[in-house]
Amino acid sequence: MLRTDEKLESLFAKVRTLTTMRQELAVEALLEIADPSLYILSNDERAVLEPALERAQRNEFASEKDVSEVLYKSWS
Repeated sequence: MLRTDEKLESLFAKVRTLTTMRQELAVEALLEIADPSLYILSNDERAVLEPALERAQRNEFASEKDVSEVLYKSWS
């Protein structure tokens, strides 16, 4: 019977033969197992967040007035 480290090496060898897309899936899965506190954004999540990050890098933030309007808006 193979030891755990031998099983891992065999698996890594198989993963290296996969397409890039499948290798990326394997990497994401291993990252989640190895570091559960690490969250990897999906492409959809990244697409939603990137424009906001770009605005922040340009120092384009909501005004205090805009923030107050949202925070103190009556939702009833």
